[in-house]
Amino acid sequence: MLQEESGLEVVGEAVDANELFTLTEEAAANLIMMDKKLPGFRMKELISRLHALESKPIVIVMSSNSEDSRKVLHDGADAFVSKGDQPDWLLEILRHYTERAKSLGEWDGESNGDSIESKRS
Repeated sequence: MLQEESGLEVVGEAVDANELFTLTEEAAANLIMMDKKLPGFRMKELISRLHALESKPIVIVMSSNSEDSRKVLHDGADAFVSKGDQPDWLLEILRHYTERAKSLGEWDGESNGDSIESKRS
């Protein structure tokens, strides 16, 4: 689904927070979709470390529990998507953040249109 979305290229998948951080840093990814239950770091610490990277990635956290949204957003995530939401909602969120970043000159939609997906093992 992500590869079909214009301007996005999946550059990797991570199974834990260390791998996610390394992949994000190496790929200079602009967008990260991560599972709330990704092992390795406390969510707040991981999001803070990701936002401190030079690429300043947009961090979207996903969870099967919609009640996690407040905590995740409080921890610094740019957006929350429930795994129970329709795929169109995820695409709408992705479009919103990519368009916002492009309008601010933070994303050229080409070489920096990279995303990394994290999956808990």
